[in-house]
Amino acid sequence: MDKALLIEVLKKEIEKSTGCTDPGAVALAVAEATAVLGDKPDQIRVAVSPNVYKNGISVGVPGTNQRGLRQAAALGIYLAQWTAEGLGLLDHVDDQIVQAAQELLKANRVEVSYLKSTPDPLYIKAEVLSARNRAWTVIQGDYSNITETGRNNQILFQKPVDATEGSVDELIHYKIADLIETIQGLGLEELRFLLEDAKVNKAAAEEGIRNKNTVMGPALSGMVKESEFPYSGMILGKLYTAAAAEARMIGLKVPIMAIAGSGNHGITNFLGVLAAAEALKAPEVKLARALAISSAITIYIKGHIKRMTAFCGCSVAAATGVAAATVYLLDGSYTDMVNAMHSVLGALAGIVCDGAKESCAYKLSTATATAIEYAYLATKKKVFIPPANGIVSHNIEHTFAKLGQLNNPGMVETDKCLLEIIEEIQAQK
Repeated sequence: MDKALLIEVLKKEIEKSTGCTDPGAVALAVAEATAVLGDKPDQIRVAVSPNVYKNGISVGVPGTNQRGLRQAAALGIYLAQWTAEGLGLLDHVDDQIVQAAQELLKANRVEVSYLKSTPDPLYIKAEVLSARNRAWTVIQGDYSNITETGRNNQILFQKPVDATEGSVDELIHYKIADLIETIQGLGLEELRFLLEDAKVNKAAAEEGIRNKNTVMGPALSGMVKESEFPYSGMILGKLYTAAAAEARMIGLKVPIMAIAGSGNHGITNFLGVLAAAEALKAPEVKLARALAISSAITIYIKGHIKRMTAFCGCSVAAATGVAAATVYLLDGSYTDMVNAMHSVLGALAGIVCDGAKESCAYKLSTATATAIEYAYLATKKKVFIPPANGIVSHNIEHTFAKLGQLNNPGMVETDKCLLEIIEEIQAQK
């Protein structure tokens, strides 16, 4: 595989995000529509796909001490000047903006609903209205992918939707062995950007450990002690991923390097590998290549299962990448990598996604520790789920493809049922 293409895909699929990507995308859509309107709107109407609604209904919004998509939408009209920052625009939320947004919400000027049928599982349409004008923005296919803007009855910008996941799908035309071989030939300077991305996510974990509003990071930090691998890597991986995820899910203003459209995938991907590398005292170049392996696997799997899933993508995509990367850190073979990845998928494929909120920290940390454990078992003990065992197929590419089938059409009805359950529980608050 051409190494320049691989690096290009990695860079394209990694993006800074402050807060959960779903409310971030809603805020971005409203901000862009406000910029198109050219004035502060009096009314905001947002319609989203069921998956976006599910992910955003309970999650904290950075800097607000509030939750949900209505809060994010209300913030958007005050962030129009920062739309170029994409999902990082929530960095600019301050107390004055929060207060103004709260006044909009109290006046019932913000409406958020979900559509039962949308052109894409990831779909957001934000419409803003003033006394004489209206403007709108559509985000589709990916969280910062603006596909249409318009003002009054005129479309100002439009682009084809079929290009939204092109970079993800680039990788699935290659064999996994080719990706790994290419990465092993890359040098430190070519991959240094991944080390910097890992530092961003570790800073979020550190905030999650020390912040007075978090509980998992402080609890798990007391469990870290000197131990042999894999236990040292497993508990450190649990600590880093749980602390960063909880900080993000409750709405602390911590930037995250997201991958394949997901901040929690980014947390699992970068911090799981970093934890294993720190526990093994791996040299910097080996860490960089391990991060590339995990990132490439995560992106590859998302090429099959796509952005929105009924199961926990962190468990089946990012954790699978962490398993492969940990095998590399342990000097295992390609066969060991495949066996470790198969073990992760055979064990964790059924964990459902019930939206973004604190419980994600528990899922991420569990999946990360499991990935590190299974990498060790496959490499050092030759223990793994054998081929043709449940959804585990005869080769890793086919297993990934069947994972995509399990998500859609396999779990479409499950996703609808999940949304109904979540709505019922939210209504009882």
